[in-house]
Amino acid sequence: MNARRDAVVLTVLITAVMLLIWNGSAFFRDLRLGGEEFSAEIRLASTALTLNVALILFGWRRYVDLQHEAEMRAEQERRAVVLATTDAITGLYNRKGFADHAGQLCADAAARGEKLVIISFQIHRFKTVNDQHGYETGDRLLKTISVSLTDDLGSDAVLARLSGDEFAVALALRPDSMSRADELAETILKTVTRPLLFEERIIQVGAFTGIASASASDARIPDLLRRADIAMDRARSGRAARPVWFDAGMERALIAHAEIEQGIRVGLEHGQFTPYFEPQVDLATGEIVGFEVLARWIHPSSGVIGPDVFIPVAEEIGLIGRLSEHVIAEALREAAAWDPKIKVSVNISPFQLADGWLAQRIVKTLADTGFPAERLVIEVTESSLFADLDLAKSIVTSLKNQGIRLALDDFGTGFSSLSHLRSLPFDIIKIDRSFVTNINAKRESSAIVRAVTTLAAALSVPVCVEGIEDEDCYKTVVRLGCEIGQGWYFGKPMPAHQARDLLASRGGPALRTVSNG
Repeated sequence: MNARRDAVVLTVLITAVMLLIWNGSAFFRDLRLGGEEFSAEIRLASTALTLNVALILFGWRRYVDLQHEAEMRAEQERRAVVLATTDAITGLYNRKGFADHAGQLCADAAARGEKLVIISFQIHRFKTVNDQHGYETGDRLLKTISVSLTDDLGSDAVLARLSGDEFAVALALRPDSMSRADELAETILKTVTRPLLFEERIIQVGAFTGIASASASDARIPDLLRRADIAMDRARSGRAARPVWFDAGMERALIAHAEIEQGIRVGLEHGQFTPYFEPQVDLATGEIVGFEVLARWIHPSSGVIGPDVFIPVAEEIGLIGRLSEHVIAEALREAAAWDPKIKVSVNISPFQLADGWLAQRIVKTLADTGFPAERLVIEVTESSLFADLDLAKSIVTSLKNQGIRLALDDFGTGFSSLSHLRSLPFDIIKIDRSFVTNINAKRESSAIVRAVTTLAAALSVPVCVEGIEDEDCYKTVVRLGCEIGQGWYFGKPMPAHQARDLLASRGGPALRTVSNG
């Protein structure tokens, strides 16, 4: 471009000089012929020369300006393309750049009959680095890891940062060389988790990786990346410190999970969740002394669905509180008409126990349903107490002040049972069913139940045993001194109308003669 410009300038100057020489020679010739008088032709020629030179200079200036604008526009377009396809922090491809270059890699691999492999990986605890050390340190960590990965993976791999802590690698492999995918994934794990020294501070993060592959001729980058992400999520949920390959079962499970999630939302709006009641029996007299409330999903097409299917999903999507409060309210509204000696136990999720307003919500439910506080038993598991023991103490103290009873559920499965018994005012200890199922087959189970019963007696706290399924188990827990029992031996969880019928058919406390409306 500069050589071309110089050539044009030289041509303009030569032309101007030649015109000046020609006009100058004519000028002196006229001087010799006509003295001091100029001819009209010479004056016109001089004027034309001046105008021509001016036009040439103006045109050249405009030409230079246009060339400069074109160069600037081209540079801006190039920078826009770079910005649109490159991550600003690491200099790696971003999501769009990955799609473009992985697509080209796929096309080339298809021509060679190869397979396309995508490795998706996430930096674990990256947010913690940002929170503890600041975003500048987090950016430095990303840059360092990106440089190391670029060197370790080689030029054949397309490496990209897709979001804050998620990356992806695409590479083409021959069908007989697929083991290299595992090797590269292991390399990624080692590179990302390598300890780094920043300003005399050692920072180390973790990583989870998922791998998906397909024939390059059939592969679609978005689908393959999604499958690698699914495998990576499986590795993360399972805390797997190794690469996880995608399989079709993962996708089916994900689809089922999404259907359950959507079903929960719809079910809550249409009242599909209802309480079931599992009887609790005085082991000495055989009388029903209470019921534990268990949630059931009455699905319009699938029928009755147990809590093990929907409770984990409800906890994950943040709807467990709303679902639990609905079921508890329905249960208390139903049981308010039962004999006042019958207690009703409800389970509180660990997620609910993190809600500082939980006690107020339960008290409001009691007021709305007219259920007496002294008949309500709140069951909390040991594991739910670990997250924030001070908050748990505050909540259960508030509940106790309202006259509500407190039960420690699944006793013996946690890590600090004795300290919890000492620090929280429990009214009932519930022994986990895992110790009862094999109580006659394993001496350890029998010893644990005996020890817990002895401890509870010393604390003047009654023991409720879960999981009594047969008569032999029933006789054993009675012999060991347990006071209350529940399990299929006494009755499976049942809807409200069956619970009413059971109360009426047993010789113990029955329904009051109060209409349920």
